[in-house]
Amino acid sequence: MSALAGLQSRFVDAVLGTADATPPAIRSSARFTAQQRLGVYANAYRRRLIEAMGSVFERCLQVMGEQEFEAQALDYVESHPPASRALRWYADDFPEWLQSRVSAPARMADLAIIDRGLRRAFDAADAQALGRDALLALAPDEWAQMRLRWHPALSVARCAVDAIGLWRGEAEAAVDGRVETTTTALAFWRDEEQTLFRSLVEPEAELLQRLRADAPLAEACLQGPSPMPIAAAAAALLSWVDSGWLVAIRTADGD
Repeated sequence: MSALAGLQSRFVDAVLGTADATPPAIRSSARFTAQQRLGVYANAYRRRLIEAMGSVFERCLQVMGEQEFEAQALDYVESHPPASRALRWYADDFPEWLQSRVSAPARMADLAIIDRGLRRAFDAADAQALGRDALLALAPDEWAQMRLRWHPALSVARCAVDAIGLWRGEAEAAVDGRVETTTTALAFWRDEEQTLFRSLVEPEAELLQRLRADAPLAEACLQGPSPMPIAAAAAALLSWVDSGWLVAIRTADGD
């Protein structure tokens, strides 16, 4: 390792707080001690990461308040140094981390799940959505064996039912210990430049999960605790097409 690389490594360790002491190369000035000078960079590093998290988990920050959000985000930053120079995907696991935190306010993790789903939809690659004509043109015997390809912007997650109203500003935060435990599946997607989400009823969510796992339609309808008639599945498929969730159909012959 070169002298410069060694100095850079020691500086990074000091900024991250993993070094035992301030590197000797950082010297005191007439106005500031070496530790104070290093602190400028250490604080700026943490502040930049917290700001990046706030831009992704924007609604979570607004509902929970800047002070509480930053306290949780700082704890996350201290234990999760970035693995990439790009900050876009930093803290992608923040919702799961919050779920493991006893000190996290009620519904903070659920709000973060919604924020993350919308950001993922916004950043996803573009693709040409399928139209209804592609479905309606299928022969009856092709419906049973068809498999689907999904728009990159579509994702599914689960959160508490009452978190949806809280995210939309339709409910107050649960601060008195009375927390709704019922969860629901949410679908996230993008319509042109607008990001959207909606709840999925359980039969629809189960069907969507099986189809996204590449099961053919007939098999997906018969699996799970809530079998769905193909006619009902067809109605769901048409609504998904109208929302732009599908990009291609593969039939039994590989088309």
